[in-house]
Amino acid sequence: MGYPKSFSISGGMGAALLSKPELIHDILTTLRRNLDVPVTCKIRLLKSPHDTVELARQIERTGVTALAVHGRKVPDRPRDPAKWNEITDAALSIPVIANGDVF
Repeated sequence: MGYPKSFSISGGMGAALLSKPELIHDILTTLRRNLDVPVTCKIRLLKSPHDTVELARQIERTGVTALAVHGRKVPDRPRDPAKWNEITDAALSIPVIANGDVF
């Protein structure tokens, strides 16, 4: 759910899923129920830090093994710096992997 390209968003894929928490839940719980391998998930930051934390907690409750959080919002471009402080707000009981920027 970290991919914000227009062709994936227009098809309801990638970052378009970020606005559909019920569908995220259904996809992740179905994967967990039917796979014998760890399931992880990647998201982008939402409009507010509170919204990001709430989605991260909902994803955590599906039983995924880890969550990657890309430090940009959907409209942000790669040249925009990652918002590291907003990633740290999403502390969970599962590993949270910070993603964005290469130095």
